Amino acid sequence: MSKKKKTGILPEHCVLVVKGVGKQGDLVAEPRDKELAGRYSKIFVIENRRIKPVLQEGDEFIGRLILRKGAYFVKPVARTSMSDVPTEKIYGIIEKKGGKYYLKASEKNIRRDYLLDAVGNGKEGDFVSIALGGDKRFKQAHIVKNFGKFDLNKATASLVLDKYDIPYVFNEKIAKELACCPHFHRQGRLDMTNVPLVTIDGEDAKDFDDAVWAEKTDIGFNLIVAIADVSFYVRPGSELDREAYRRGNSVYLPNMVIPMLPEQLCNGLCSLMPLQPRASIVCLMQIDREGQLKGYEFKRAVIRSAARLTYREVQEALDGEKSENIAPVFNGIVLPLFEAYQALDKARRKRGALDLESSEIKIKVDKKGVIQSIAREETYTSNKIVEEFMIAANVAAALALKKSRLPVMYRVHDLPPEEKLEDIKPLLHNLKLKLPDAGNLKPRHLNKVIELCSKNGYAQGISDMILRLQAQAQYSPHNIGHFGLALKDYVHFTSPIRRYADLLIHRALVRAFEMPDGGELEEGATVSAFEDIGRHLCETERKAVNAERDLTARFVSAYLEPAVGQDFEVKITGMTNAGMFVRIESLGAEGLIPLSSLPDDYYSLVPGNIELAAENSGLVFKLGQKITARLVEASPITGGLIFKYLDPEDGDQYYEKGGRRSFNFAAKRQSASTLGSKAKKKKGAKAKKGKTNAKN
Repeated sequence: MSKKKKTGILPEHCVLVVKGVGKQGDLVAEPRDKELAGRYSKIFVIENRRIKPVLQEGDEFIGRLILRKGAYFVKPVARTSMSDVPTEKIYGIIEKKGGKYYLKASEKNIRRDYLLDAVGNGKEGDFVSIALGGDKRFKQAHIVKNFGKFDLNKATASLVLDKYDIPYVFNEKIAKELACCPHFHRQGRLDMTNVPLVTIDGEDAKDFDDAVWAEKTDIGFNLIVAIADVSFYVRPGSELDREAYRRGNSVYLPNMVIPMLPEQLCNGLCSLMPLQPRASIVCLMQIDREGQLKGYEFKRAVIRSAARLTYREVQEALDGEKSENIAPVFNGIVLPLFEAYQALDKARRKRGALDLESSEIKIKVDKKGVIQSIAREETYTSNKIVEEFMIAANVAAALALKKSRLPVMYRVHDLPPEEKLEDIKPLLHNLKLKLPDAGNLKPRHLNKVIELCSKNGYAQGISDMILRLQAQAQYSPHNIGHFGLALKDYVHFTSPIRRYADLLIHRALVRAFEMPDGGELEEGATVSAFEDIGRHLCETERKAVNAERDLTARFVSAYLEPAVGQDFEVKITGMTNAGMFVRIESLGAEGLIPLSSLPDDYYSLVPGNIELAAENSGLVFKLGQKITARLVEASPITGGLIFKYLDPEDGDQYYEKGGRRSFNFAAKRQSASTLGSKAKKKKGAKAKKGKTNAKN
């Protein structure tokens, strides 16, 4: 008979919390359930020496209840959480198996299911977050939040608001501040409303925070980069400032944008819309024909954008097809921009900035969150025009502030870590290359590796590998340069509506150049404070990147789910002991061909992970090689794609390395069984004949 029947109230096992120490020195616990805790607030804990470290006040544990002489005791079975250790949180779907409820994790790297202690009002198929506690032998899962039936929009809300702890709602204090938003003063600002600056952005862009202009000179070019004057509207110490700092940056997801600043600013007062006067901070630069920066200055100004252009229409115009929108400004505005870009690009190539292929995915969704299309993000020369202008302005800002005595939030990128460089040595050995010592390594050395690999068909795979070697770019007041861009001085100046670091640079420039209209960096700003701010901004940036990557994978899987069973041409982009990573080039979608699903053989990775070779059949897979594969699994819940290799001759009709037969293999299995039976009879006959011959 269970203790539950004896007591009539308490179950035999339940979750309890250590509340303190009794008069005799014994630990005292109470049930986590509030209703039960009110009735049974004093349960003595029996020591379990297997639980280490020992239980202490605040710890939660699962225990077996015992009634002795009218008093309750509990024998701890497993700790579920420690008072000073955060509880592990996992997301997934409720599944029912054999009358019990489990959590099927939404993380690709979690392959086990967790038994749920209770589901409450939850139903099979609900998307939930659970708190996971206990030791390795006994994991206890408790539902923390139920998001309802799984769909991508709910996954977005849960992953963004919950998993990555990204703020979403602006509070009422901010609304009040926006209602009293100041108007900028033209007096003291440079009037540039007659300069035909233009914005160049994507077709679906809503905020336009930068505008550009260029003209030829005797020595090269005059350049202007105008950036929305966010520092005028977002003052230090305001509620807007506190919220912008908390968010750190805007977050761009497939079906939503979570802005750093309210829409009234990022899509209104701080958006450089065509023909509208806007407050801005302008960077005036002079470069020579080789793209070298010869002079610069920063001023507060009033500008009026002459046109809103897109990357696509600028590229088409450069290719000879001018739209009605771009034709009036092409010769006088767009062409000088292109010519100035060519000079800047020349300087980039000369200093040897890292040159990696982009593999970003562009996802279009409608207002209801339904996926309309997915494709690889196209990068035009027009994208590079804007990019090089922004880099030039960022360098100018870094140089300008370097001369001041103010703390500066640099954008730094360290050398690749030595331990990561060790991973690429086998590849270099195969290519008969040798990199300099870590301290002398330059981006151009890695570009040389990419160039040689491109000739051997490894281009995309090597670009991904080189990217994984890189250190994480950081925000810091300590300038160590930017390795990837091959620059000694670099800051982020050009996007203050979506990056708090840029706002700090604007404030520093306002103070350094004694610009009118306020919004300058506070007097008490210190390097020590900037160290803390830099760490916070790096953290919010990582959250944004991880959230975007996480949700993009799920949207891609949802888009391809109806295509399960279809064959695709894929390119091998990586190799590990788990299998081969492959990419559908037209979509940019990446998945895995598990090693266990390849034709049965012994496989070995060539040093450097650029080839996977079968020992017996001679089958060889190479990094960058194009093969045909069948999509066999697409899971929007985990964001995973699983492919199966298709042999040029046998298709999927082969024995798998993992011991499982391929799909649609019934006919061949029967044939193999028949052949096996015949072979056994033939072998038996030969053996019998052999014995006979031996006797004779």
